[in-house]
Amino acid sequence: MSDDPKLLEHSYDGIQEYDNPLPGWWSAAFWATIVFAFAYVGLSPFLIATPAEAYRGALTDYSGKKDRRDLADAKNVSETILERDAHDPKVVSKGAAIFAARCVPCHTADGHGLIGPNLTDLYQLHGTTRLDIFTTIRGGVAGTPMLAWGEQMPPTDVVAVAAFATTLRGKNIPGKSPQGQRVEAFK
Repeated sequence: MSDDPKLLEHSYDGIQEYDNPLPGWWSAAFWATIVFAFAYVGLSPFLIATPAEAYRGALTDYSGKKDRRDLADAKNVSETILERDAHDPKVVSKGAAIFAARCVPCHTADGHGLIGPNLTDLYQLHGTTRLDIFTTIRGGVAGTPMLAWGEQMPPTDVVAVAAFATTLRGKNIPGKSPQGQRVEAFK
């Protein structure tokens, strides 16, 4: 047998075809891709994170960072700062504008309560202090329509809304019936 390529019997338009085998490197690459494909499919559940696992990892990372941010925000806000800001017309004005844009559907424009509690009476549903109001606005209330605005607004806006909300206490505008514990008006 010779190394000359074998001429096939058939022809098309007078052209005959040689029966040349594929080069060895091409055949090796072909079989390597098949082996790789089976190995990839077989091992991928153990080597590659599923989208659900990746999501859970990202959510855990976000939650850890969120806790650190909340602690940092809480350190920067105090009862004294909120009291000072409640007497600053610029901060209260900013808080009133944000309140009008975001809080009116639940608390009404004057704060007498609709879905949310009446903010103008001498009762407070969550805590008793200005800082409790800030914490409620920032973190929301689980199981109620009160959103965690701290996740949607910068900390300065949350402080401004809290400062404005504290100025409403004691105006006693008729509205939703009292909820929570009786408190004194802020000075």
